[in-house]
Amino acid sequence: MDIYMQAARAMQGAIDGKGQLKRLCLQKDVQKKRATYAVAAETTKAMKVLDEILKTSGFYESNPTFWPCLARVMAYDVIFGTGLKGNLKTGQGYAVKKHSSKMKRTLEEIMRKKKVDTPAQLVQGSGSAPRIPVYVRVNTCVTTVDEVIKRLAAEGWKQLSQCEPKTVLSIGPAPASKRGRTPDAPEVVTQGKPGKKKRKLADGTAEDADDDKKKKKKSKKKAKKEQEAAEADPTPDHDGRKVFYRDPILTSLLVFPPYAKFTLVSSAVVKTGQVVIQDKASCLPPYLLLHCLEMQSLLERNSDKPSIGGTHLGPVMDATAAPGNKTTLLAALSRNRRPIYAVERDEERAATLKTRLTQLKVGPKVEVLVKSFLDVDPLQEPYCKVEGILLDPSCSGSGIVDRIEPKSQALEDKVKRQTEEKDRLVKLADFQTRMLLHAAEFPNIRRVVYSTCSIHREENEDVVSAFLSHDDIKGKWGVADIMPGTWATRALPVFQDAQHCIRCTPQNDATNGFFVAVLERIPKKKKKNKKKKAKQTDAESDDDDDAEEPTKVAVAVAEPVAEMAEGEAEEEFEEFEEFEEVEEEEEEEGEEDDGKEVEVTIEDPSVVQKKAAEPEAMDEDEECEEFEEYEEVEEEEEEEEEEP
Repeated sequence: MDIYMQAARAMQGAIDGKGQLKRLCLQKDVQKKRATYAVAAETTKAMKVLDEILKTSGFYESNPTFWPCLARVMAYDVIFGTGLKGNLKTGQGYAVKKHSSKMKRTLEEIMRKKKVDTPAQLVQGSGSAPRIPVYVRVNTCVTTVDEVIKRLAAEGWKQLSQCEPKTVLSIGPAPASKRGRTPDAPEVVTQGKPGKKKRKLADGTAEDADDDKKKKKKSKKKAKKEQEAAEADPTPDHDGRKVFYRDPILTSLLVFPPYAKFTLVSSAVVKTGQVVIQDKASCLPPYLLLHCLEMQSLLERNSDKPSIGGTHLGPVMDATAAPGNKTTLLAALSRNRRPIYAVERDEERAATLKTRLTQLKVGPKVEVLVKSFLDVDPLQEPYCKVEGILLDPSCSGSGIVDRIEPKSQALEDKVKRQTEEKDRLVKLADFQTRMLLHAAEFPNIRRVVYSTCSIHREENEDVVSAFLSHDDIKGKWGVADIMPGTWATRALPVFQDAQHCIRCTPQNDATNGFFVAVLERIPKKKKKNKKKKAKQTDAESDDDDDAEEPTKVAVAVAEPVAEMAEGEAEEEFEEFEEFEEVEEEEEEEGEEDDGKEVEVTIEDPSVVQKKAAEPEAMDEDEECEEFEEYEEVEEEEEEEEEEP
């Protein structure tokens, strides 16, 4: 009864606006916190169905003073759970147990009316949050996927091949022979003594406790039922249906049925940090930042086709790092070799982040900064060297399926919530846009991955559109095309190339609601020198080769190229062209050229070869001085030839 009462108090507190359901269940005075939250969360998901059953069955008419939240919690265990626990002879437990038969008959009538086969389908169709699988990411900082699969096999889990999310979603909890009564077990009525009927479940467990007289008979019936269930079980070789499969897109991700979450929490692979329970959608941003998934990047020269691993970034930053799931994934994908700066403004959350990094044995390349991302100076060392930023700012969290919050159904409360939600979305969108603009101020930044766990357009497409249309950004940044041939759910067509971004939905992708955009700085195009071809010399004027003039080549701006001799001079020119390309790359990495002409004189083959071998030592002033000296020597030679 303590768990029922604690869960009911948490639900009532959430309805009254005293806090989130999870936080209320994790308060210090709550005993058995995990079990309390599990009961409260599952009851909240089925609250509409439970209210309909309690009202239609006449429970509140028979018990007008019964606390509704407590009635929901206890009714859930009667209808969907494993049955009531605790003292059922007196008080509230007895009242619910006494009315349980009517509740179950009402449930069957509602299922027939709505044409559903199981209570789970009834809950799903009542507007409650959809179910999604449990995703477990292998921590490759300490182990491998194959090792984790072996350890799970030792714990009784079996890997399925060529599986889809709908497959694990259709797998229910363990059959009756493994864990007692199943939630979907139908009821049958058997005739006992004349004038007395006994109602019992299909798995053989009686509703009353009279087992002494018919113990042998019940055992035989139970064994027969178990045998029939085993023959009808689609996975008879699975111990309690403990199954999983490996995700085909993110290969370090293992996918489990929804009911397996609380079993996995107590597993050794979770406790030792070998795996991390993390939603698939939340894993996408780190993979995309490091180009570990298919993407048509703007940073690649040949960006006509999507690729994987086409771009390599230097230091990266997680702008909102706590609790650390994305940061640790970045470290795992980088093999603990890339500098990572994890930014978290809240001291308590930063402490949680540091603890998480230690638990998952992340290397020393991760540095935690306890400050707001907006306070990080983009020009300060070493942050000015950051080339990639992971930006998952504060959002409404409207896409999180597990965030279950019971709410008042009164009309005035609904209107008030809608007004408050609109005002909050405007403030969040403004904050998110400022975060994006600040990320673009880092001098060496090349890629920013923007993501939210929101389903609202205001926080997703509208924020990206506002960023791209900003005066300082327009024409300088673009959107990379994410998994064009793999991910079907695309963003809303709000701006140009909006469908290069992706959305994640529970219905289509079996994940939390999510949005991801990869924003990239458009690289500057190299200025191609329009070199004019050397003028062709007459075949008859071979004598002019000896009096060839010095050659001038324009490096930054296209200028005329003087005549050059054939033979050895052509080889010298080819060597100089290589040097010229090096000069152009160095100039583009620095300041843009103002159009000044750099003159280079080819004096002698040995001089040209020396300059091509040591391009760093060349300077505009030195080149001019050398050219003047060459001219003076040429003049002196001509004067000597003119003298008799």
